[in-house]
Amino acid sequence: MSDGYISFGIGVAAQAAASLVNTKRQISAAERARTTQHEFERNQSDTRFGRELQLEAVRHQRQFDLRHLESGLRREESLEALGNQTLYSTYPVPEGPGHLRAGLHLLAEDLSDLPPLLLLPRFSGLNEPHWAGLRTALSAALRHTLGNEGLVELHDGLGALTWPHAGLYWNDLYGVPTFVAQVSLYRDTLDLSLGGCHLGTGTVPTEPLRLLLRHRRQPPGTWTEKSVARLNAEAPEGHELAVPADPEGLNRLEVEVAARAVTAVVTSAVDAYWLAGAVRYRQRFDAAAALLGPAARTDWPADLGVSLDRVADPAYHLLTVARRLAARGRPAEAVAALERSLAILAHPDYTLAGPPFPPPAETLEHLADADPRYTEALRETIAAVTEGVDGELPEGPAAVREALDDH
Repeated sequence: MSDGYISFGIGVAAQAAASLVNTKRQISAAERARTTQHEFERNQSDTRFGRELQLEAVRHQRQFDLRHLESGLRREESLEALGNQTLYSTYPVPEGPGHLRAGLHLLAEDLSDLPPLLLLPRFSGLNEPHWAGLRTALSAALRHTLGNEGLVELHDGLGALTWPHAGLYWNDLYGVPTFVAQVSLYRDTLDLSLGGCHLGTGTVPTEPLRLLLRHRRQPPGTWTEKSVARLNAEAPEGHELAVPADPEGLNRLEVEVAARAVTAVVTSAVDAYWLAGAVRYRQRFDAAAALLGPAARTDWPADLGVSLDRVADPAYHLLTVARRLAARGRPAEAVAALERSLAILAHPDYTLAGPPFPPPAETLEHLADADPRYTEALRETIAAVTEGVDGELPEGPAAVREALDDH
């Protein structure tokens, strides 16, 4: 063999040997690759399993939260339904929340154009047979004295009411001046409590119920011809009451007297409301009290207990006060009220300030600019005061009387 041939054989063997080695290496590499692939796939599987466990835990938590939320919503809906059922079943307006307010809007688009609302809820306590007809009599008396005069908007169709009532206030009465007259009955006793909202008497919107009147039926035999005659002494035509001849007649008289007493007290509150916001307001309390006989004309303050600085028209109001004092036989106080009214006519500061008052000439100067309603009331007041005064009137009122007589 030549060297080249031998060299060639070695090369082939070396190549074969190298191929053999490479093949083993490839096999080992492939095995390592497969092992690495298996480990990777196992790790991936473990990772996917871990993620699935996490996702399953998240799904379970979300399902739990959803069931809890649904349970809470059902509970709230049940409570809301129960609350609505309770609200409607106990709401003092039988037709439900908002109905009263909607009715008021039929009377005026702007509720501030309406007079105050007067609510007469269902009577509380024991409605004894001898009080039969009281609600009808009271509604008629309130409507005649206040409703027909446009001083209140009477609503007497309410059910039982506990005042303050948040639902009634927010759904029907918000922003509406309202009186609530609650009558309670127990055997022979009638109690009247008065409250309301937006009456301008405090810093809170509502006024709680306050007991203002306790009225009792009279014992049998009290109503004689003489006592009934006193009751009718100042009653206008058509309002006279008859002497009871039997238990039914006695019940009618007692019911009517109770209705008049409640009406008089409510009227005093309505007068106080209008005195605070209206000029030249003619008070109705005197006529309401007159239906209870002469004794009722003096059993209350001549100024209704309203502070003069809270009256919108103090000069006109003082004329009414002066006439009341004159009728009660208190001429000195009547003259003082008359003089102060004339002083306020000249200078409003005299609502708070006392004498000395302006001279007659200055008073007469301002009197010339007074409107006819004040002048007419002034004539009536001077006549009433003059009748009760011994001697001459003070200089100021005397000069005013002469000026009025000249005209």
